[in-house]
Amino acid sequence: MSVCELGSLNAAARGLNIAQPAITQAISRLEDVYAAPLLTRRSGGSQPTEEGRILWRRCERFFRVLQRGIVLASERAAAPTLTQSSNILSRLTAAQIFTHISVSQHGSLLLAAKADGLSVSALHRAARDIERNLGYELYAKTPQGLTVNRAGAELARQFQIALREIAAAEEELKGSDGSLKGRVLIASLPMIRSSILGKAINRTRARAPRLDFVVLEGVYDTMLKALRSGEADMLIGAIRQPPPVDDVTETYLFGDPYSIIARKGHPLDGKDVSLDDLAAYEWVAQRDGTPVRKALNALFEGRDEGPRVRIEAPSTLLMRSILLDSDALAVLSVRQVALEVGLGLLTPLRFHVPAGRAIGITMRSDWLPSRTQLFFLENFYEVLSEEIQGFVPPR
Repeated sequence: MSVCELGSLNAAARGLNIAQPAITQAISRLEDVYAAPLLTRRSGGSQPTEEGRILWRRCERFFRVLQRGIVLASERAAAPTLTQSSNILSRLTAAQIFTHISVSQHGSLLLAAKADGLSVSALHRAARDIERNLGYELYAKTPQGLTVNRAGAELARQFQIALREIAAAEEELKGSDGSLKGRVLIASLPMIRSSILGKAINRTRARAPRLDFVVLEGVYDTMLKALRSGEADMLIGAIRQPPPVDDVTETYLFGDPYSIIARKGHPLDGKDVSLDDLAAYEWVAQRDGTPVRKALNALFEGRDEGPRVRIEAPSTLLMRSILLDSDALAVLSVRQVALEVGLGLLTPLRFHVPAGRAIGITMRSDWLPSRTQLFFLENFYEVLSEEIQGFVPPR
């Protein structure tokens, strides 16, 4: 970064107070790692190549996220200033970063040591070193051993986001020859029709076979946490409008109306259904606070009794299974059960549900998508254009 900013190896060596041969050797090692030239060397100085600019941009973002994390994680009234955080950052080692992330992910220093194949004393030293470096506490003693406190959990989250910038740099440099290589990490809510996402992934891989995908699926809170910690690049599914945290942004894609879903042959199947009819049956629903549960509760607003929810189920798969084998009812989108409706197993009842879901993509506010991630999104929007009438890709 210093060479790119100052324009020469000599200036970078002076600025960092190290010998020029050390700078030259470090750049040479980076060029070997990424198998790409990073600098063009001329008599008047050194300039970054196209590959060098890619790495420079991602490294700038990497250090900016680390610096932000050091400031934001502190719960003291006098948090480190940006200048102080720069000094802290200069003393931070890769071992400290990975140790801290591991302790956070595994829940305790002891479990992290076992998972990483390291001694507890080595990890303990690294943990205490990073605490001394930052000047505030990151860990707490529990019956399970040393684990991260709230500040430590936030710092680990920022570390993970920063490391995604290095992973993005590697992917972009590998694809600098025009090919697309790397991994796309997707968090998906179970309430999105899986066939759309599956088609988009298949189409992307047919056009870029060297791309890999990792898809996480779970409830909203878990998937949002994965997105915010860098375990996912994007979250696809029902959006909250507004999101519950201020470091993510939502992009609306399409609306998806709700229906009352029952098994084919249900006593209400084929009839004009009233609210009194619906009140006579038990319901399977998601937990309180979810958009679909809010839609169900709104149907019974103003009545003496709300819906008789006897089963709370987070997954659409489980809800479908319960509906198929009982007279229970559920509020779902027809798109979510399109296969079962097409096979004559489930059916929407003749009752209008005024609410619906807003389907979209949630991303980290400061996210800079790589070429591979943008390529997937192009294919995803292409599939949506074919599947969803009136869909207009976001700009």
